[in-house]
Amino acid sequence: MRLITSVRLWVALLAMLGMALGGLLYLANSRPDIQPHTHATLTTASKASVRSLFLGTSTLVWTDGKTTWLVDGFLSRQPLWNVAFTPLDVDEALVDATLQHALDQLNMPHRVAGIVVAHSHYDHAMDAPYIAKRYGGQVHGSESTWQIALGQDLPPTQMEVVHNAGVARLGDFEVKIRQTRHAPTGFTGGLNHQPLRLPAHALRFKEGLSYSFVVHHKSQGDEPIALVQPSAGFLPGENRDLKVPVVFLGVGGLGRLGQDYIESYWQEMVTQTGARRVYLIHWDDFTKPVFSQGQPAPLVPMPALMDDMSAALPVLQGLALRDGVQLEVHQAWETITFN
Repeated sequence: MRLITSVRLWVALLAMLGMALGGLLYLANSRPDIQPHTHATLTTASKASVRSLFLGTSTLVWTDGKTTWLVDGFLSRQPLWNVAFTPLDVDEALVDATLQHALDQLNMPHRVAGIVVAHSHYDHAMDAPYIAKRYGGQVHGSESTWQIALGQDLPPTQMEVVHNAGVARLGDFEVKIRQTRHAPTGFTGGLNHQPLRLPAHALRFKEGLSYSFVVHHKSQGDEPIALVQPSAGFLPGENRDLKVPVVFLGVGGLGRLGQDYIESYWQEMVTQTGARRVYLIHWDDFTKPVFSQGQPAPLVPMPALMDDMSAALPVLQGLALRDGVQLEVHQAWETITFN
């Protein structure tokens, strides 16, 4: 009788384990149905126009026909298995192929004037030193980002350490670097205190300081043309002195933070700034490639196991409707033109 009871117990435990694993697999592969907005691509813009090209996560390539620079420049986008279980390194071939295709699409030379790095997690900072060495320009970021650059032997002349705030002057662009907060997640916080040599596990890339970027261009006078908020965090009142027409709004992790938080975030980033257009960034699964087999690849949302875009998006859409704001889920390879 005891043997039968023991067998039944083990069978029940195995069944529960199977159900739990099945649930995790379901969440790992369950994604909301988010349709891309292809009408934002303006292929007829002149080469002299100020343009930005989105490459997933919070990577944006900016150009005015003379100077090209990047936000973050994370293009390696390693598979989930690698991120979870193996040390990471820059996928140089993939970074080159993706960035060169982007520069070709913008009809620009394969040169970069600079890279501003939002914070020091691997999905923002890991590729930036390689891009600077390969394509030129300075990396602008925190002391923690500097430790990542040192780990890749980036020359000191190609790194500008930003403390609480700074300015990157890139041709006719002026990018004001402002301290903000990372979204409150389990990965928030920590500093890199010594050079981070690659390969290194994703968890070794500590946040450091987090920044937002206010983009100015000489052609637009003194008024800024856009705010880039890479992470879904904020300091209360950080934008009380800022008015911008366009916001690139990071929403990574937002679906887990609740409606009250989403509304406060929107108030700070959109209502307070008076923005009329909002492009959602950092909504995508950055373990999937944005360039594959020599061709641009579409983005897909984070799986339900990691985020819940299906919870955040209706709230954001309701707020946009209330405030008369044009809201779009930014798709990879879309180009936005500013003049």
